[in-house]
Amino acid sequence: MKKLKSIFSPRKIVIWLSLLLLVLTIPNANKPAMSETSAIVTMMCVDEVENENISLAVSILTPAQDKNVKYEVFTGEGETLGEAVGNVSLSIGKDLGFAQCEILGVGDKLSESGVMKVLDFMTRTKKVGRNTTLINSSGDIEEFVKAVTSLAMEKSLKIEKIINYDERFFAAADSNVENFYIGYFSDISTGIMPIISLKDSMESNAIEVASGMEANSNSGGNSGAGGQEESKKYLVNDGSMRVFKHGKKYVDIDADMVDKLNFFLNESQKGAIVVDNVTDELYDNSKVTLSIVRKDIKIKPSFDGDTPVYSAEIDLTIFVEEVGESEPTVDMLKRNREFLTDQLIERVKEKVSADMKEVETYSKENNVDTIEAYMQFNTLKHKQFKKYLDRVGIENYLDGIRFETKVNISSEY
Repeated sequence: MKKLKSIFSPRKIVIWLSLLLLVLTIPNANKPAMSETSAIVTMMCVDEVENENISLAVSILTPAQDKNVKYEVFTGEGETLGEAVGNVSLSIGKDLGFAQCEILGVGDKLSESGVMKVLDFMTRTKKVGRNTTLINSSGDIEEFVKAVTSLAMEKSLKIEKIINYDERFFAAADSNVENFYIGYFSDISTGIMPIISLKDSMESNAIEVASGMEANSNSGGNSGAGGQEESKKYLVNDGSMRVFKHGKKYVDIDADMVDKLNFFLNESQKGAIVVDNVTDELYDNSKVTLSIVRKDIKIKPSFDGDTPVYSAEIDLTIFVEEVGESEPTVDMLKRNREFLTDQLIERVKEKVSADMKEVETYSKENNVDTIEAYMQFNTLKHKQFKKYLDRVGIENYLDGIRFETKVNISSEY
């Protein structure tokens, strides 16, 4: 018993534990830090070049001892994306780590030839996460990555935050790797990406950035953010989006139509409605801007005989935000005045109903189902909808759907 106590005395236990810890840590003592062997990619853009090779531009984050971070842009090219990634890795002497990649930009040429070969490589090798934001990066991808990197360095702004903040536009919030895959493998094989453009001149919805930092190519080059005079560039997010079918560009939808599409979607809760030439007991040929505070859309698919009926009832809570093109009256200046008059409510209903009708017409003429009619009918009226598809064909299903809309308006005050 005394011998056992001697073996397991507190002092000897501490010694044994110290030796064990030493044995476990010695093998890793001489291993290099992860930052020395792996480069942290925070953003990447991919496009196809003239010879059908794949061009790659990446923004790499390098931690610094002073707790600041440094970004560098590197470019590479190859017959495949895997070869382009390998060429960039070869030029910097590190593996590219995509686990923290927040943005995957697809160039214009690649969107036309097909994006799935890129997404397949990036997901098959588990290089990017399923929540990585997908965008259509319109313009030269190297300049685009340099501009976005400059935005993060100089203004502490992240492009994905800017995209997702605009609550009127639903495209960016839904545009990530996982959702694009779900859309691609659905029966209608449709996906969307927001279009972010890099321009040389100032436009509306633009952010000024400096595009003077140099990029490193796989053929060699100088690194760093200096060495040349900065040129002004402008990142433009106007709310337009690109629709893909079977992984290829199908049609671009402008911001005005995207705004109207949002009446059908609960994801976007806020926005604005502008009604022109309002005249009643309060307004005199006024241009009235109303802010949407809350929105609730109820979609009910049904069948009237053999005809599918897409019923949409929208409840909008709004208030008058601005009145223009008329002189203010005494009534307008009253603190508790109800600005949402009966005439204005009817005009708002007409405006929203007309916008929703435009969406129906646009969807049918362009054969693009951005309001998820297929999903609604296939989920809730599967048997009837299958018979309908057998009769008309999946390529023409939108043409035979009857749309019915109802708009309800209530005041915030």
